[in-house]
Amino acid sequence: MTKDKDLTVGNPLRLISSFAASMMIGNIFQQLYTVVDSIIIGKKIGSLGIAAIGGTDWLIFLVNGFLIGLIQGFSVLLGNKFGEKNEQAFDYYYKKARKICIAISVSFVTVLLLCSNFLLTLIGTKAEAFDFAKTYVDIIFMGIPFLVFYQFFAATLRSRGNSHVPLIAMTVSSLCNIALDYLFICIFHMGIAGAALGTILSECVVMIICGYSLYRSDMGIHRVGTDNSFKVQGAYNELIFIGLPMALKSVITAIGGLIVIRNVNNYDIDFLTGYTIAGKIYALLEIAASSYGMAVVAYVSQNHGAGHKDRIRSGVRYSLVLGVITALICSVIMIFFGERGMSLFVENKNVSPDVFMYGREYLFVLGLFYPLLYILYIVRSALQGIGNTFVPMISSFGQLIMRVFCAVILTKLIGCSGIYYGEISAWVLADLILISTYIYQMYIRNSNR
Repeated sequence: MTKDKDLTVGNPLRLISSFAASMMIGNIFQQLYTVVDSIIIGKKIGSLGIAAIGGTDWLIFLVNGFLIGLIQGFSVLLGNKFGEKNEQAFDYYYKKARKICIAISVSFVTVLLLCSNFLLTLIGTKAEAFDFAKTYVDIIFMGIPFLVFYQFFAATLRSRGNSHVPLIAMTVSSLCNIALDYLFICIFHMGIAGAALGTILSECVVMIICGYSLYRSDMGIHRVGTDNSFKVQGAYNELIFIGLPMALKSVITAIGGLIVIRNVNNYDIDFLTGYTIAGKIYALLEIAASSYGMAVVAYVSQNHGAGHKDRIRSGVRYSLVLGVITALICSVIMIFFGERGMSLFVENKNVSPDVFMYGREYLFVLGLFYPLLYILYIVRSALQGIGNTFVPMISSFGQLIMRVFCAVILTKLIGCSGIYYGEISAWVLADLILISTYIYQMYIRNSNR
């Protein structure tokens, strides 16, 4: 079931595009169940249910982003070892990373369940949506161990060039989640708790499939009694050193989002609902960007481990061309078909026309500049793949500054549309930081040696 793929040989364009295509299909299915959550909640519970989930999106992103970022950092190091063809080192670092995952799973569940009331109050959750939001985040937080080990097992497979098993796992779990949503919300009438429960159970399915694939593989990572003579001094520090900046990058991005959502919560429920629904469409079209990013990380990390700098440069160039073309297609969809997409989430007769007006404006502004987001994902992933996780963290801090400035200051000058332009400003600044660093690190610094 586990098929490793050596990304250090073969046509870079074909390797990256095929890897990204597998990830894209899996991510589409993964995003599909998020969309189905929103559609069912919107139809069965109403705009208050949508607003409750939308108001907690950035809080959940902060938690999940930290955990996923940390694990992605581990996978960069694992990819380097696989590219070096050093299976002993791969097994050793895998086992150390697994112990870290166990520790953070237990600690995060405990702390977050104790602090969920405080966190929801901190982000300014609306009183009428507070109970819904509390129920939703508590159940999501209880499922953190499933999320951590699903991400860890899938990231381990991807670090070895295997995008096939994660694709199967995400597809199966997404279909399970859709079925569970319908069962829990429409049949058992469990409301928003049913949506959250369906989500964590689907993550459990992915975890089991990916974990079983690793267990049944030829690798020694799950075997008892394997050779323990191989040791690396400071392995835990090395894993944390490369993983923590990627985790903090996500946290910084999420903090900016939380500040934005706090300002969004200051507007009426129509704006929050329109902003949330448009955000679902935005996230759906962002799938290709994140898929290219995951493909680039896997490709670059393996080639960096093998010392193939020319292959890294050509692979990133091909990825940028693919990314910009894809982004332009997404821009057309957002600008010309965004409002039609919004109608999937709520009935026109059940909500104010202002909901569609706000959502349409948001999608129009994002659509005009969408290629910037795809460039951001690809260049950031290239830097992470070569082990530079610090500059991507700094770029996220720049994004935080721009989002906060526009949400707090620009909105006072031009109204709620200042929030839209905050997103664009964040992309521009991050691109400038990332591209200049990549050019220096891969072209200028190397030419001076």
